[in-house]
Amino acid sequence: MAMDEVRVAMVNQAFVPPGMEIGQTGAHLPALGLLMLASAIEECDASMKGKIAYFDEEQLGLDSCRFEVVKFLSGAKTGIVMLTTYTMTHHRQIEFFEEMKRHDILTIAGGPHVTIHPETSNADYVVRGEGVSAMRAIFPWKGSMPEVAPGMIKLTKNPSESETKLIRVQRKLDPSIWPEPSFAYHLLPTDICHRASHKRNLANLRPMSILLSKGCPSACHFCTSGSQNGRWGVAPIKRFENDLRHLLDHHEVEAIEFHDDDLLAHPDIHELLAVVGNTNIPWTCYARVNALVGPRGPAMAEAIAKAGCVRVFLGLEAMDNERLAFLGKQASVEDNFTAVSNLHEAGVEVAGAWIIGLPDDCTDALNVELERFLSLPLYSLDINILNLNPGASLTKKVVNGKIPLPGGINISKAAELLPNPSLFGKEEPFGQPTISMNLTKNELNDYAKAARRRTLLAGIGTARD
Repeated sequence: MAMDEVRVAMVNQAFVPPGMEIGQTGAHLPALGLLMLASAIEECDASMKGKIAYFDEEQLGLDSCRFEVVKFLSGAKTGIVMLTTYTMTHHRQIEFFEEMKRHDILTIAGGPHVTIHPETSNADYVVRGEGVSAMRAIFPWKGSMPEVAPGMIKLTKNPSESETKLIRVQRKLDPSIWPEPSFAYHLLPTDICHRASHKRNLANLRPMSILLSKGCPSACHFCTSGSQNGRWGVAPIKRFENDLRHLLDHHEVEAIEFHDDDLLAHPDIHELLAVVGNTNIPWTCYARVNALVGPRGPAMAEAIAKAGCVRVFLGLEAMDNERLAFLGKQASVEDNFTAVSNLHEAGVEVAGAWIIGLPDDCTDALNVELERFLSLPLYSLDINILNLNPGASLTKKVVNGKIPLPGGINISKAAELLPNPSLFGKEEPFGQPTISMNLTKNELNDYAKAARRRTLLAGIGTARD
């Protein structure tokens, strides 16, 4: 049998932070970024259909996944493997690519971590920012990788930070020019059993995820969405209809998870609700409080409930106005109370989050804030110690000295804040310092554990229950 010129393996690596095993983390969902790249390749070159395969590490297991990827790519003169990287699991990408390189497989990495820190990757190529434009430069396949592609870096053996940052992050892809369909759901094996995390679990219904936008309309100081995705952009409703139809044509969908950073900010939200409401499929989403306050707040809550929304993960983050401002939240404590109340009265459950470990945090003030959270009718409350995400505004302020670190720790460049447990310990945030001046890292972890227990006793779930 003649060999194909090229084959592509899209690998959905399990999200396994240090100290955990496959299956121990909350969610197991489709890799939407990889499915979009696959759709872009098929759109560029119809002959690639049947030459792109999707491999799910949690479904197959670590060793079997590696074996199946190598087996599939051995049927082509050039085998390419692509995966998405995250800072907390970047070590697993390194290990996976080392194995692939033993078989002369070309490796391409993308995602949040290598977008900000490409110099840390061992991939042959890194794509900074969105990857669709790069796929449109690589395919149709011309026998080798192109010299230039948007956002793409060819890595040398020991790349320097300055060398890799010569290629700018690609952020220009508006959702209106995503591939059609946006996601190659047809490549997903039909026997995959996806699952939701606790805060999104709907009676153990198996979820499928979908996305209508790029980036976020907010600019929270702890988040990296802007540095990764650039300016917020939304897809037209017709595209959503087509994507949803493609999904439902290929899979039995028990529940839908919208993975937009703020679904309710979509300018055509009511048309969107009409489309999803007609499916009679229960769904969850992420949202900010802004669309749920003011004169239209109660009506918005009632509209999403009528359209099948069961639960909203609401970006609360704090119940103190000064702390909300520090985190870059464009909301007040009163807004948070109002938004949760409106959703509750409409019959929509609310999953919230609380970030602790800010510079001025102390036990007494945190206790007051915890009581405010516990007074809310919440389904669950994630309690997290602030971590310094690569590219986030707060992280940049730490690097340039505007936010000091306790103990006189000096940071001269962003790479020094990447997880380093030998220097900063394994406690949360893993391998990173905190910015709290009144509570040590150990004291913050002890407080978080106690607060989670208090939350459970109050009848509210947590991410670690």
